[in-house]
Amino acid sequence: MRKNQDTRRGSAVMEFALLMALLLTPLLAGIWDAAQMIDMNQVLTRAAREGVIMASRGDDPTETVRSYVAAEGLSTDNLTVSVEFGPEDRVLGQEVSVSLNYNFADNTVYPWGNLMPDGMTTVARAKME
Repeated sequence: MRKNQDTRRGSAVMEFALLMALLLTPLLAGIWDAAQMIDMNQVLTRAAREGVIMASRGDDPTETVRSYVAAEGLSTDNLTVSVEFGPEDRVLGQEVSVSLNYNFADNTVYPWGNLMPDGMTTVARAKME
């Protein structure tokens, strides 16, 4: 009789371990993907700020922004860089903006579908110097 109880207890432990693995895997994947999104947002924000500083001085920031993003470990194939000047092109005091759009749908651990966005956009603005 005692052997039967030990077998049941062992079965309960195995069932609990399998259930926890099935429950924790999506949770850990979500935490990992959210952390990657936060990191990507920080990288894109810093790159946009550096790009708008260059653009405010009259330089083209596209290649610098791309190399900064690549140095941080993100693929530049998914990156779109847009530089926009105000109504008057490159005049002192005129607003300039650098917009970065990054599609990270291929970089997630779990295929989230509509639960998470496929990309993010970051915009930085400055005045021409």
